[in-house]
Amino acid sequence: MERVASYLRHDFPGVRGWCAAHLWQLIQPIDAFQRKQGVVAPVAEIGVFQGKFFIGLMKTKSVPGNLGLDVFEKQEFNLDLAGSGDHAAFARNIVACGETVDDVEILHRDSLSITDVDILNILDRRHDGFSLFSVDGCHRVEHTINDIELAMRLTHPTGVIFVDDYYNAAWPGVQEGVAKLYLSSAPRFVPLAYSGNKLFLCHISYHDRMRRHVADFLRTEFPRTKVKDVVRFGYDCLNVGPDLTDAPVSHALWEATTPEKALVPA
Repeated sequence: MERVASYLRHDFPGVRGWCAAHLWQLIQPIDAFQRKQGVVAPVAEIGVFQGKFFIGLMKTKSVPGNLGLDVFEKQEFNLDLAGSGDHAAFARNIVACGETVDDVEILHRDSLSITDVDILNILDRRHDGFSLFSVDGCHRVEHTINDIELAMRLTHPTGVIFVDDYYNAAWPGVQEGVAKLYLSSAPRFVPLAYSGNKLFLCHISYHDRMRRHVADFLRTEFPRTKVKDVVRFGYDCLNVGPDLTDAPVSHALWEATTPEKALVPA
């Protein structure tokens, strides 16, 4: 997590994208929970744009085999006209932030084109799947459902899936897609928390333990963070209002990597 703290302090503000540094108040205990289970697996994202969130996830795990999927310059597949991806900028940002492109498999694909054979090939190269999987592609209902279901097939049981723009009024298809998914079926990944414009999903087998672990961590490490217990689609879930006046990772780790305590812009 020291590498994450350095990234959030130095490079994060300069990478184009839409992501709050204080999401790591939740990601930090999730990472700790996974490591306690003996799982340190790579990360993935659908809709990487220029890598702002993806690079932070890479640094959280620091292992090879990561996956970035985006239509990039194939803008005929950018059906909702969201941010136009830039492959060169994505690769350049990975290197500029101290990572290597060799640790990332980059797919120039529309996520709707991913087949069962593609999924088997992806898992064959990673065995246990991904530990952190961000869904931030096309915001239409069909894409949202497809991308969450794809993420569930590729994510390790101790993993967490992030669904971006869940409450963003500009992209109502995300919330509609999530609602249709949970009201029409019983997915094995269920709501864990909401914070920073993202809905966090975790495997139902780990849900209670992970939720308690995250809540206890937040209330101990960030006592000014607002944590409210709610029920979402029948599952206990945390609504988290991060402490924006403090560092996005716990004080001990933050102070170990920076000479003075400083705020990071959200």
